[in-house]
Amino acid sequence: MSHAMKSVATHRKSAAPAGTPLNGNGAKYLSYREAWARIKLARRQGFFLEAVTIEESIISDRLLSFLEKRCGLTLKDATKGNLNQIILKWHGEASARLKGDPFEEETLQALNDRLQAWRSGRNEVVHGMVKSKARPGDDHIDNFLQAAEAYAQSGERLARDLDAWVRRQGKPKSPV
Repeated sequence: MSHAMKSVATHRKSAAPAGTPLNGNGAKYLSYREAWARIKLARRQGFFLEAVTIEESIISDRLLSFLEKRCGLTLKDATKGNLNQIILKWHGEASARLKGDPFEEETLQALNDRLQAWRSGRNEVVHGMVKSKARPGDDHIDNFLQAAEAYAQSGERLARDLDAWVRRQGKPKSPV
Protein backbone atom coordinates (compact mmCIF):
# COMPACT_ATOMS: atom_id res chain seq x y z
CA MET A 1 0.00 0.00 0.00
CA SER A 2 1.41 3.39 -0.96
CA HIS A 3 2.05 6.08 1.65
CA ALA A 4 -0.84 8.17 0.30
CA MET A 5 -3.24 5.23 0.55
CA LYS A 6 -2.06 4.45 4.10
CA SER A 7 -2.67 8.08 5.07
CA VAL A 8 -6.23 7.98 3.71
CA ALA A 9 -6.92 4.60 5.30
CA THR A 10 -5.87 5.84 8.74
CA HIS A 11 -8.46 8.64 8.49
CA ARG A 12 -11.36 6.26 7.92
CA LYS A 13 -13.91 6.00 10.69
CA SER A 14 -15.09 2.54 9.65
CA ALA A 15 -13.44 -0.41 7.97
CA ALA A 16 -14.43 -3.52 6.08
CA PRO A 17 -13.68 -6.84 7.71
CA ALA A 18 -10.38 -8.23 6.41
CA GLY A 19 -10.78 -9.96 3.07
CA THR A 20 -14.28 -8.59 2.43
CA PRO A 21 -14.76 -7.64 -1.23
CA LEU A 22 -16.15 -4.15 -1.67
CA ASN A 23 -18.91 -4.33 -4.26
CA GLY A 24 -22.68 -3.92 -4.56
CA ASN A 25 -24.64 -3.69 -1.34
CA GLY A 26 -21.54 -4.40 0.75
CA ALA A 27 -19.79 -1.32 -0.61
CA LYS A 28 -22.93 0.79 -0.11
CA TYR A 29 -23.23 -0.43 3.47
CA LEU A 30 -19.62 0.53 4.20
CA SER A 31 -20.14 3.96 2.60
CA TYR A 32 -23.13 4.58 4.84
CA ARG A 33 -21.29 3.28 7.90
CA GLU A 34 -18.45 5.70 7.17
CA ALA A 35 -20.88 8.57 6.54
CA TRP A 36 -22.77 8.07 9.82
CA ALA A 37 -19.51 7.74 11.77
CA ARG A 38 -18.25 11.00 10.26
CA ILE A 39 -21.53 12.81 10.98
CA LYS A 40 -21.32 11.74 14.61
CA LEU A 41 -17.67 12.78 14.89
CA ALA A 42 -18.21 16.08 13.05
CA ARG A 43 -21.12 17.06 15.29
CA ARG A 44 -19.22 16.06 18.44
CA GLN A 45 -16.22 18.17 17.38
CA GLY A 46 -18.29 21.14 16.23
CA PHE A 47 -17.72 20.70 12.48
CA PHE A 48 -21.36 21.22 11.65
CA LEU A 49 -20.84 22.10 7.98
CA GLU A 50 -19.17 18.74 7.42
CA ALA A 51 -22.12 17.01 9.08
CA VAL A 52 -24.62 18.98 6.98
CA THR A 53 -22.72 18.17 3.79
CA ILE A 54 -22.64 14.44 4.50
CA GLU A 55 -26.32 14.51 5.48
CA GLU A 56 -27.12 16.13 2.15
CA SER A 57 -25.25 13.33 0.42
CA ILE A 58 -27.32 10.72 2.27
CA ILE A 59 -30.58 12.56 1.60
CA SER A 60 -29.77 12.87 -2.11
CA ASP A 61 -28.80 9.22 -2.30
CA ARG A 62 -32.05 8.07 -0.67
CA LEU A 63 -34.16 10.25 -2.99
CA LEU A 64 -32.24 9.03 -6.04
CA SER A 65 -32.57 5.44 -4.87
CA PHE A 66 -36.34 5.83 -4.71
CA LEU A 67 -36.48 7.46 -8.16
CA GLU A 68 -34.12 5.07 -9.91
CA LYS A 69 -34.68 1.75 -8.14
CA ARG A 70 -38.28 2.03 -6.97
CA CYS A 71 -39.69 4.07 -9.86
CA GLY A 72 -37.33 2.82 -12.58
CA LEU A 73 -36.33 6.31 -13.77
CA THR A 74 -33.05 7.26 -15.41
CA LEU A 75 -32.09 10.77 -14.38
CA LYS A 76 -29.71 13.14 -16.12
CA ASP A 77 -26.45 13.84 -14.31
CA ALA A 78 -27.36 17.55 -14.09
CA THR A 79 -30.50 16.64 -12.12
CA LYS A 80 -28.60 14.32 -9.80
CA GLY A 81 -26.42 17.19 -8.58
CA ASN A 82 -29.20 19.59 -7.64
CA LEU A 83 -30.97 18.81 -4.37
CA ASN A 84 -33.97 21.01 -5.17
CA GLN A 85 -34.52 19.28 -8.52
CA ILE A 86 -34.16 15.86 -6.90
CA ILE A 87 -36.71 16.76 -4.22
CA LEU A 88 -39.18 18.11 -6.80
CA LYS A 89 -38.84 15.00 -8.98
CA TRP A 90 -39.17 12.71 -5.95
CA HIS A 91 -42.25 14.53 -4.67
CA GLY A 92 -43.94 14.35 -8.07
CA GLU A 93 -43.22 10.65 -8.55
CA ALA A 94 -44.11 9.72 -4.98
CA SER A 95 -47.34 11.75 -5.12
CA ALA A 96 -48.45 9.92 -8.26
CA ARG A 97 -47.51 6.56 -6.76
CA LEU A 98 -49.30 7.16 -3.44
CA LYS A 99 -52.38 8.90 -4.84
CA GLY A 100 -55.57 7.72 -3.19
CA ASP A 101 -53.99 6.81 0.16
CA PRO A 102 -54.71 9.80 2.45
CA PHE A 103 -52.31 8.65 5.19
CA GLU A 104 -49.43 8.14 2.74
CA GLU A 105 -50.20 11.42 0.95
CA GLU A 106 -50.12 13.29 4.27
CA THR A 107 -46.91 11.55 5.34
CA LEU A 108 -45.32 12.37 1.99
CA GLN A 109 -46.33 16.04 2.19
CA ALA A 110 -44.94 16.38 5.72
CA LEU A 111 -41.66 14.80 4.62
CA ASN A 112 -41.52 17.05 1.55
CA ASP A 113 -42.10 20.14 3.72
CA ARG A 114 -39.25 19.07 6.02
CA LEU A 115 -36.95 18.40 3.06
CA GLN A 116 -37.61 21.80 1.49
CA ALA A 117 -37.20 23.64 4.80
CA TRP A 118 -33.95 21.79 5.55
CA ARG A 119 -32.63 22.38 2.01
CA SER A 120 -33.27 26.11 2.35
CA GLY A 121 -31.60 26.25 5.77
CA ARG A 122 -28.73 24.13 4.52
CA ASN A 123 -28.13 26.68 1.77
CA GLU A 124 -28.08 29.48 4.34
CA VAL A 125 -25.51 27.80 6.58
CA VAL A 126 -23.30 26.46 3.79
CA HIS A 127 -23.11 29.86 2.12
CA GLY A 128 -23.67 32.11 5.11
CA MET A 129 -20.54 32.26 7.24
CA VAL A 130 -19.24 35.44 5.66
CA LYS A 131 -22.52 36.82 4.31
CA SER A 132 -23.11 38.99 7.30
CA LYS A 133 -26.63 40.17 7.93
CA ALA A 134 -25.65 41.23 11.41
CA ARG A 135 -26.83 44.49 12.86
CA PRO A 136 -24.71 46.45 15.31
CA GLY A 137 -24.41 44.43 18.50
CA ASP A 138 -25.21 41.07 16.85
CA ASP A 139 -22.62 38.32 16.95
CA HIS A 140 -22.94 36.96 13.43
CA ILE A 141 -20.52 34.06 14.00
CA ASP A 142 -22.36 32.79 17.10
CA ASN A 143 -25.67 33.04 15.24
CA PHE A 144 -24.17 31.21 12.28
CA LEU A 145 -22.71 28.42 14.42
CA GLN A 146 -26.01 27.95 16.26
CA ALA A 147 -27.86 27.68 12.94
CA ALA A 148 -25.25 25.27 11.53
CA GLU A 149 -25.54 23.08 14.62
CA ALA A 150 -29.34 23.09 14.39
CA TYR A 151 -29.28 22.09 10.70
CA ALA A 152 -26.72 19.37 11.41
CA GLN A 153 -29.01 17.96 14.09
CA SER A 154 -32.22 18.23 12.04
CA GLY A 155 -30.46 16.90 8.93
CA GLU A 156 -29.46 13.75 10.76
CA ARG A 157 -33.07 13.12 11.84
CA LEU A 158 -34.34 13.94 8.37
CA ALA A 159 -31.86 11.58 6.66
CA ARG A 160 -32.90 8.74 8.98
CA ASP A 161 -36.62 9.44 8.50
CA LEU A 162 -36.23 9.62 4.72
CA ASP A 163 -34.28 6.36 4.71
CA ALA A 164 -37.08 4.69 6.67
CA TRP A 165 -39.68 6.10 4.24
CA VAL A 166 -37.77 4.83 1.17
CA ARG A 167 -37.43 1.37 2.74
CA ARG A 168 -41.19 1.24 3.39
CA GLN A 169 -41.95 1.95 -0.25
CA GLY A 170 -40.70 -1.44 -1.39
CA LYS A 171 -39.88 -2.52 -4.92
CA PRO A 172 -41.73 -1.26 -7.99
CA LYS A 173 -44.98 -2.99 -8.77
CA SER A 174 -44.84 -5.08 -11.92
CA PRO A 175 -47.49 -4.38 -14.57
CA VAL A 176 -50.42 -6.81 -14.60
